[in-house]
Amino acid sequence: MNRDGYPSICHFCHSIYKRFVKKYGDKVNVIPINKEEFAPNSKIPDWPLENVAQINSVIYRDVYIGTSILSFYYMVTRDLDVRNIQTFKSCVKPLISEICHFVDYAYDLIEEIRPDEIISFNGRLYENRLFYDIANALGISYTALDVVGGHVEPYKKVRYEGGLPHDIGLNTKLIENLWKTSPLSDEKKTEIASSFYQRRRNGELVADVAVYTTAQIQGLLPENFNSKKRNVVIFNSSRDETAALGGEWVKGKLFSSDYDAIEYMLQNTSRQTHYYLRIHPNLKGVEHHDHMMLYALSKYENLTIIPPESEVSTYSLMDACEKIITFGSTTGVEATFWGKPSILLGRSLYENLDTCYKPASKEELTSLIEKPLKPKSKTGAFKIAYFLLDREFRVDKTNIDIDVKYRKWRWHYRFASYLKIGGSQLLYQIAYTYHYIFLRKFEKGKMSFPKL
Repeated sequence: MNRDGYPSICHFCHSIYKRFVKKYGDKVNVIPINKEEFAPNSKIPDWPLENVAQINSVIYRDVYIGTSILSFYYMVTRDLDVRNIQTFKSCVKPLISEICHFVDYAYDLIEEIRPDEIISFNGRLYENRLFYDIANALGISYTALDVVGGHVEPYKKVRYEGGLPHDIGLNTKLIENLWKTSPLSDEKKTEIASSFYQRRRNGELVADVAVYTTAQIQGLLPENFNSKKRNVVIFNSSRDETAALGGEWVKGKLFSSDYDAIEYMLQNTSRQTHYYLRIHPNLKGVEHHDHMMLYALSKYENLTIIPPESEVSTYSLMDACEKIITFGSTTGVEATFWGKPSILLGRSLYENLDTCYKPASKEELTSLIEKPLKPKSKTGAFKIAYFLLDREFRVDKTNIDIDVKYRKWRWHYRFASYLKIGGSQLLYQIAYTYHYIFLRKFEKGKMSFPKL
């Protein structure tokens, strides 16, 4: 990724691309996409870009350009509020124009080739979201490729036929199908699934990008915790990745924000119930509006706010409280595994597996909080955990080694096994460091995205 347009990074990327073509080009018909060949078929509209809603509504020839750019912007800045709209516009306006031209180019290319299927990687960000949308617009079969693993285990390739990796309905089908068709016994699948929850509680990195409980002290509860009261814990979510997904991720929600949901609960349930709001550790240092607004809820006497950097244990809170309320984080299904009634207020990949109570109205939410609840069956929790851990039956076997290894000298280096120069990973890493770190210090990028 070269978000700021440094020439040295472009040069290095092009050189590696040429090496790939030389190695694999006899097996596939490689058609380079040259920006200079983009010939606009139509005048690009001048969309208003004064707020997030307007940005999200940017659609060109059935391609959700605004959604994909926002997703990228959130990923690199975590600025969910787009606080400086002028800075944002200066960054994305050139991107919008370029992507629209790319969309025109892609339509012409697809018309010329007339493919039976279109395959692209992931599809969430702006550089290739267009292929998914164009495939849908033209009625062409589409498959998204993605990877599982990495960090502490080898990468494996997975396929999402007919949708994107974050498609809730598609993931539900894949989860159910894996559980049904896996040749392993139910006992073995349950054993594997249980290890997912045990390892997460033990602070291991498993099926995630980070461990968020490292700084927490096992067994530590808030100072004011009173076990004689009715205690409910709320785990909010870090919305960075799902904030710009749109579609099903923004539909069917009872509340427009975590703040609105929590305030409703505080105002419409018994004052004898004490709530503990555990703010997601991943929000440490992040100052977007939805996060900072939560601290205004401290005016309610029956709410204790636990900030992201707190050493209070997430799992001790889960064990000590009567009910768990989440907005889509994995904690919701973990609670079910550990035998706790779990209420889900957001969208999640596990929402259709009957792992949590899902209120259909605000009145039902109030009822679920006020009355005694039994924990849901653990079956759904087993299914999604097995799905997240499986590296044998749902992965797409390939002859290309896509493992990635991490090494630490003065810095952390990531070595992909297929990235070599002269057969050497070390030479590749030296060249990478020279172009991405050293040369960049003497260059000016073509764009300037706000830094994380």
